[in-house]
Amino acid sequence: MPPGDVLPRRVGAALIDIGVILVLLGIVAGLFGDQNATGVREKIGGRGPTGLFLLLTFLYFFLSELAWAQTIGKRVLKLKVALLDGTKPATGPILVRNLIRIIDWLPVAYLVGFISAFATGPRRQRLGDIAAKTHVVVVTDGAAAPPTDQPPPPDSDDDVLASILR
Repeated sequence: MPPGDVLPRRVGAALIDIGVILVLLGIVAGLFGDQNATGVREKIGGRGPTGLFLLLTFLYFFLSELAWAQTIGKRVLKLKVALLDGTKPATGPILVRNLIRIIDWLPVAYLVGFISAFATGPRRQRLGDIAAKTHVVVVTDGAAAPPTDQPPPPDSDDDVLASILR
């Protein structure tokens, strides 16, 4: 896997994150005294486990990306959410990318997000990333790797002068 292609890592991170969310849902169901989540449905006004799953999913992604720019899955696979310029996103972009996550999951399990990641070239952005002007980058030595589609930095004056004098 080339270091610039984050798609395989994103898929792995999403699978880890889904596992974490399912564990959280199981804990909440246990707290309500029903491992089958029917007690959860009664306690939250008949909205059922689906509403709770969506709420937990949103809160998990939103709060962890807001605090650390990564979820547990992203941390394990050395990924981080960054603005297109490489800096850490603020509350607004994190909120936007996670609200649109619902669309990315349509019709099931990241299908739309997976298609948009292929359609956006090397940035591998899902719809939420496009709307929030973010992307997911590989973390190298504690810092996010620079975007893969950025031009190299300009030559310094010394490099230009040396090339002229050759």
